[in-house]
Parts: sequence; C-alpha cells; structure tokens
Amino acid sequence: MRTPFDRLRVVRYLTMTVVLLLVVAACSRGARPPDDSVLVIGQQQEPISLNPALENGQRSTQWGELLFSYLVKYDDKGRLIGDVAQEVPTLRNGGISKDGLTITYHLRRGVRFADGVPLTASDCVWSINAINNTANNVQTRYGYDRVARAEAPNPYTLVLHLKQPFAPILSLVLAPQGFPILPRHLLAKYPNFNNIDFDTQPIGSGPYVVERWLHGDRVEMRANPGYFLGEPRIPRMVVKFIPRPEQGTNELRTGEIQAYFNEQDYGQYPALTELPRYHVHNTPVSAVDALIFNTQSPGARDPLVRRALAEAIDFHSLVAKAYRGALDSHAAGRGLFLWAYDAGAYPDVPYNPAFARSVLQSRNLHLQLIIQAGVPAEEVAANDIAQYEKSAGASVTIKKFNVTQFGAPADLGGPVYGGKFDMALYSFVNGDDPDTTDQFACSHVPPAGYNKSRICDPRIDVLLRAGLLTYDLDARKAIYARLQAQLYRDLPIALIYQRRELDAFTDRLFGPNGSVDSVFWNVAAWRFAPRLRSGSFDTSR
Repeated sequence: MRTPFDRLRVVRYLTMTVVLLLVVAACSRGARPPDDSVLVIGQQQEPISLNPALENGQRSTQWGELLFSYLVKYDDKGRLIGDVAQEVPTLRNGGISKDGLTITYHLRRGVRFADGVPLTASDCVWSINAINNTANNVQTRYGYDRVARAEAPNPYTLVLHLKQPFAPILSLVLAPQGFPILPRHLLAKYPNFNNIDFDTQPIGSGPYVVERWLHGDRVEMRANPGYFLGEPRIPRMVVKFIPRPEQGTNELRTGEIQAYFNEQDYGQYPALTELPRYHVHNTPVSAVDALIFNTQSPGARDPLVRRALAEAIDFHSLVAKAYRGALDSHAAGRGLFLWAYDAGAYPDVPYNPAFARSVLQSRNLHLQLIIQAGVPAEEVAANDIAQYEKSAGASVTIKKFNVTQFGAPADLGGPVYGGKFDMALYSFVNGDDPDTTDQFACSHVPPAGYNKSRICDPRIDVLLRAGLLTYDLDARKAIYARLQAQLYRDLPIALIYQRRELDAFTDRLFGPNGSVDSVFWNVAAWRFAPRLRSGSFDTSR
C-alpha cells in the first residue's frame, strides 16, 4: 500500500520526466519557438554610427535602407526606381536638361519622418548642403561636390544645378551609393552632426525606427507605422553583431537568429547551404575583392613590381580553395565596371610564375600584407598569397586588424585609409555607376576619398573626367574601355573576384531579394509565412 509520500514521489518523478523530455525534444529540434513579431538578423560588422552620412560603404547603405529613405534606389532587377522621388529623372521625361546641367526631381506627397514631420524638398536641399559642409566628417563628398546649388521652388520639387554635366549624379546624390535624406528640423540647429545623440538613435523616414543600440551587442528597431510605402509587416527587427562567422552559422542552426546578413566569410557557404529550413541568397553586387597595392610605398611603387606580384598568384586556384564554391575569379572586373565592363581591355590577371620570378628574385622585397581578422577564408587567401610571393622571391608578412578598425577612416587609425600597408586584401563597394573616380583619381586619395591604392596618373584622370561629362551610354562605354586598359597596365589593384552578398534567411520569411545595393531595399514588404491550423507554417512559394 502506497503512502501519501509515495504518491507525491511518483507525481514529482513523472513531472520531472515530462519536463526533461520536453527539454530534450527542444534541444533535438535545435531551434527556439518562432516569434512572428520579431526578426533577428545576425551580421559581423557593427556600425561606427547609425547616421549613414558618417558611415562607410555597405554599412552606410544598410542602415540607410533600414532607417531612412532616398530620392531613388535600385530594385532586385537592377533598375533605378523612384523612392521619395516619383520617378527617375531622364532626358526623355525632362528631368535632365538638354545641356546636362539641371536635374529636377518631383517628390511624393505624404512622406513623413518617423516623428510625424513632413519630408519636403527643403530637407533634400539641407541634406546636400550638410554633406558639402566641411564641418561634418562625412567619408566622401563625391557627387555632392558637383552640385553648384540645390533649391526647392516648392515643397515637392527639388532642382539641382550642376557645375558641369555629371553622368553618375542620379546614383550618388541622396541615393544608396551616397547618403539618404536627413531631417532638417532635427539637425539644422547643430554646428555639425559628428557626435550628437542623433548618431546613435536617429529619426529617419525609412521603414524602421531605432529603439536602442546596445553597443557591442545589437540594434533593436520597431516598425515605422507612418512609412510612406506602408507599415512594415514585421513589427520588430533586431540586428545582432556576431563577429565570428562560425558562431553566426551556429546561431542560425539553434534559432537564436533567423537570418545572417552579408556573410563576410565565404568559406561558410557550404555550411549555410546545408542548413535545413534556410534559403541562401548569393547575389552579385557592385563590389569587388582586391589585392590593393599601396602605390606610394617603396615596395609597391613600381608598376612592373606590381605586375609581377600579381602574376605570381594563381587567383583561380586561390578563390576555389579559400571560398569553397561561393565565388568565381572569372571576370572580376564586372564588379567594378558593371555595364561598361570590357573583358578585352581588362582581362583576368594571368598566372605567370616564371615572369614573377624574373622580376622579383633580385629585388629583396619585404612587404606587409594587411587583412581583416576573424574571416577564415581571408586568412587562407592571405597565407596562400604569402606562399606564392615567397616562391617568386618576395617576402610577405601578414598583419591582421579587427573588423571595425580595418575599414576605419584614417583619423580613427584605419590602416587601409591611413596608407599603413604595402598590400591589402580588401573588399569594397565602388558604386552603382562604372565611374571609378573615387577609386583612382589623384584628388581622391584618403582622407579626401576612397583611392586606397593612392594611384595618381594624369592619363587616368583625363579618362575619368571624360566619362563624367556625357550622359550617352555608348560614348561612356568607349571611354571606360580605354580607362580599363590603362588601369590594367598600371595595376594599382589586382581584382580577385566580383563580390557577392551572401544572405541566409529562414524559409518562413518571404520577400528578401537582393539588389546591387543591399537586400534591405524592400524590407518593408518582408513577411513571415502564415501559420496553418496544425501549428506549422505554409512555406510554399
């Protein structure tokens, strides 16, 4: 006969058994229960600022598309479309004047910042003037500095008067390659916006609004109910910073995050594609990975030496080994020159170890190669490069920098923009137009721009200027073919591959389709799959 204490023991035992079984079952599934009200996205790089005007490259575009809006942007078909502007200005619709000196935008009505204040053409004028204001520490003024005067004849018309015809203007000024529209009513009172509260908790007119930035951990956002394209369908968005790529893959597996944005380590590609219940987007973008030579350093100043250092490397084998199927080294120039790419003028760098040895063995070169730490594929590539150069007669030492410091501006100790290297493995976004002035013009050597190789060649400058002065695509293609041939001769950088944005998303998420700028271009339209009566999800597409 059982006593009350016996029965109590049985009840406790059964209860603990049930709890234990539930825990084991949860662990075996390897994922947390889904929450349709929040999307947690992991990424490696933490921004320096949430004000995109103080940011650089991909990070500027990402936060611009999440929190702000632009005049125009690119869709997933590679088309330039209106954002706040009703349509893209062209010669045909009269938005571009016949002399190419006046650009007119007509703005949508009803666009508001997240605090309810209307966005008007005056905000656009103020934003352009703020970028050109030397008191603000923006990364570049390229494109904006070509505007002689911006004016708003009425709240819904913006007119740009240019100093001279400038073909890339549409993709640079208040566009994702440049910077978004900033709120005049919040920022005009400051002498500059370099270090103000707005930079950590900005108010934009984009789909999401920052709730808080937990530095070193995450940015938490809520949907903007007044977003002009409609309130985002996912109420909350969290971007979590995960510096180690293998940790990001593990957190996808366990369900701690539901997406991993712009995976920096392409060596993780096979692991991502093998994850059940995830889709991996591998989208070519207007960006490249390159071996950048510091043309002002003694070791890499000579174009013949740069050619030998490049031809010492078997880039095809290097990419195949380091990036494990995610990338291809063929036609890397397409990522830099886009629709103007000419494979005849800018072919792939050949593997020619005999030529490399003939140039390098007698020179006793000792070079420093800098890379971003925490990206195994980059480390594999760097070690292979060092071995290739050693075989050709050059000694290469590798130095690593953390992800934030590596691409930091020169005044913040960034080694790339500070010129503290002989060679650098560096991934960069050039932009949405084949113009490469910001990468190769004499006037754009840092801190004045993004000319990381510090090349300064009058022949290059002449061609760059010519490509900017005409809006005719055929004429521009001919000019850029000559430019590519000159760059291939000078070889300030050796292109390794066209960069791809590598994004992994749960198969419950509908909507993400990468553009040349960022997967976030249509984030307001993303939605989770509907639940079925069984409690599962309808993930059919």
